[in-house]
Amino acid sequence: MRELAATSLLLVLFVTLVTPAYASMTIQATIDQNIHVIFDFQDVDSTIYNETIRQHLFNVSTIPRAIEKSLEQKDLKNAECIYDPTQEIFDDSTRSIRVEFLLVGSDIIRTTINKTTTNKIYNVRTDWRKFHFNLTGNYTLDFNEYFGRPIAEWEFENKTTPVHYYYNHTSSIEFNPICYFTLPSRAINPHVAEDGDTLIFELPLSNVESLLSSPFLILVALIIVNLVAVLYRKIRK
Repeated sequence: MRELAATSLLLVLFVTLVTPAYASMTIQATIDQNIHVIFDFQDVDSTIYNETIRQHLFNVSTIPRAIEKSLEQKDLKNAECIYDPTQEIFDDSTRSIRVEFLLVGSDIIRTTINKTTTNKIYNVRTDWRKFHFNLTGNYTLDFNEYFGRPIAEWEFENKTTPVHYYYNHTSSIEFNPICYFTLPSRAINPHVAEDGDTLIFELPLSNVESLLSSPFLILVALIIVNLVAVLYRKIRK
């Protein structure tokens, strides 16, 4: 009986090791004034790749629309995915699929000013990654399953520039998904909020922002207004 169990275990292990993944999936989410998102599917199984093209269920708008629908269900209306509808996403020579778009809106990235340091504080939602869509009629990709673990529990790489949070889901034998959230190279004090899924960091103000927030600008404006008033009175006389 033990020999049979051991044989069955070895058989399962063997099948797991020799069964190739349907695809390698990488998500790159680069944060700046918006989030530049790239979904990259490499070495897609030939059967699945051909079915994806034949069935026409998946195109350049599939992932952006799925994300927007997920955000709407959370009542996050100030968020939008911007993409190029003419974008070529399929590469037959390598059986790869690449989808690229921008995720924008105040429900995704909210900024305030740190009055002590005069830096801009960024609060960036990352829970938009938890959605699903149909690649073909038989294959649904559930990113809540792959990347549902809170960002606070992801790996944090701070020895390189720029820094990033990443997670490699290893439980699936069908796909090999990995996701990166890359912060700006000048990010200061990056950390995760108490909700576990909001990234917080600071950035120095740009020269224009510093000028606009400076009290000297108001002083200059008042001086100009007073000069104009004086000149106007002299002209009237």
